[in-house]
Amino acid sequence: MAETDAEAKRLYEKHARYFFSRCLHVYPGFADAPGYRTEATIRAGLTTQMAGQSSALNQAAALSWEEMVERGYIVAGGVDSVIEQMEKLARGLKCGHLVCLLHFGDMPTELCRYSSELFATRVIPKVRNIWGEYTDHWSPKPMAKEERTVPRDPSRGAFTALEDARPALQVATGGR
Repeated sequence: MAETDAEAKRLYEKHARYFFSRCLHVYPGFADAPGYRTEATIRAGLTTQMAGQSSALNQAAALSWEEMVERGYIVAGGVDSVIEQMEKLARGLKCGHLVCLLHFGDMPTELCRYSSELFATRVIPKVRNIWGEYTDHWSPKPMAKEERTVPRDPSRGAFTALEDARPALQVATGGR
């Protein structure tokens, strides 16, 4: 995330390249550990899901910044571009919950904060209601105020806190 596509490319391209070329490699022994495939699968000569991944990842690292964005390897750019890409993803995948990796590669903390703040304040408000006609049964809802725990003074110690909680525990357990 940045104010413009050009700024995003300038700020994030080297970190995206580092991510694709250095961060996604899986040692084959982990990808095909004992028990991951049945004997029948091995006899049939079927490969793991990780087979061929490293060549695909190397290809991603070799793409231009514009190709990485265009082919969907990354969602990146200026605010308006990211909003457009997020809407295209949500509608194309027909999903209402996307998990975003706002820190990748060797991105410095300050840059991640900048991107995250832009995403939170300028993108989320625009994409939040892409599927607004549906009821969201999955997102966490705030707990009712009367159900929230009351912070305790840590200097009072654990036993004092337990004594304070005893009446509620007795009600919850039926006096046991």
